[in-house]
Amino acid sequence: MSLTFLLLVMIAVLVTIGIITKKLDILSYGEPDKNGNQKPVGVKWKPVTFILLTVLAALFQPMNYEVISVGHKGLLINLLGDKRGASNTEEVSGVVFYNKYTQEIQEVPLDQRHIEYPESIIVAKGGFPCPIKPSFNYSVKESTAADMFTNLRSTYKKGGLEAIQEGWLNNAIIGAINDVANRHSIDYLFNNRETYEAEILSEVNKRIGKWFMVSQLKTNIQPPKAIRQSIEDKATADADAIKAEAQARVAQADAQRKIQLAKGDSASVVIRAQAEAKAISLKQQEITQTYVEYQRVLKWDGVMPTTVLGSGSNTLLNVK
Repeated sequence: MSLTFLLLVMIAVLVTIGIITKKLDILSYGEPDKNGNQKPVGVKWKPVTFILLTVLAALFQPMNYEVISVGHKGLLINLLGDKRGASNTEEVSGVVFYNKYTQEIQEVPLDQRHIEYPESIIVAKGGFPCPIKPSFNYSVKESTAADMFTNLRSTYKKGGLEAIQEGWLNNAIIGAINDVANRHSIDYLFNNRETYEAEILSEVNKRIGKWFMVSQLKTNIQPPKAIRQSIEDKATADADAIKAEAQARVAQADAQRKIQLAKGDSASVVIRAQAEAKAISLKQQEITQTYVEYQRVLKWDGVMPTTVLGSGSNTLLNVK
C-alpha cells in the first residue's frame, strides 16, 4: 500500500465527513420556496478547486514508504548519485520513507537457498567429457549485500536473486568445477571424489565468497559412457571371479570332507580287522583238546549214536 493511496483515502474520508456534517460548504443554494426549502443551484468553486488541488498534490507528491521484511537486507538507492546510484547505497531497516522520484528501495533476501542445476558437461584432464548435475546451498552475506547489489545491479533488477543464480552464479559454479576437473585425471576424479569436491568448494569460495556463502556442494559427476561401461564390465568380472573362487573353496572343502570320511571308513575297517584277528588269535591260543571235549559235552543231546565207526574198529550193533 503506497503513501499516495493512503493520502487519497484520507482526503475522501475528510470530504465525506465535511459534507455529512455540513462543515464543508461546496454547494450554492437558490432562494427558499414558500415552504422555506432551498434547492442547490450550483457549486462553490473555491472549495472544489481546493479539493482537486489536494487530490493532485497527493497523486504527484514524491514521498513513499516501505517496510523492510524480516530476513532481508534493505538498501536505499540514490538514483541521482554518481554512476546512477552505484556509489550511493544506504543500508536501512524497519519502516523507511523515501523520495520515489530520486530514490528506490531494494530488499535482498538473506535466507539460505538450495539450488540444483540441470545437467551440463565438463572436461577432465586428457579431454574426457563428464556429465554433472551440481547442487548446493547458498546465501547472501549480510555484510556485503550492498556491494553485491552495486556490482550485479543490472542482473538483480531483472529478477532478483533468481536472475543472479541462473546467470552470474551459474557461470561461476560451473566454471570452478570445470577448472578443477582440468587439473586431474579421470581416475582421480572418481577415486578421490570427496577431495575433488572439497577443491571445488575452495575454488568457488575464492570466486564468489566475497558476496555469497556456499555449502553442501555436490557435483554428482558421472563417468563418460565408455568408461562407465568398462567399469560395469570390470565389476561384473570381479563378481564372477569372486563367485568362482567361492565355488572352488566349496569344492575343495567338499573334497577334503570326502577324504576325511574315506580315511575314517578305512580306519574303522582296519580296526575291525585287527580286532577280529586279535580275537581269532586269542581263541586259537585258548583252544585245547580239553576245551574241545568240553564243548562237545555241552552240545551233546544225551542220545548215543547208533553207529560208531573208528579206525581199526569193528561194527557194533545195538540190538534191543
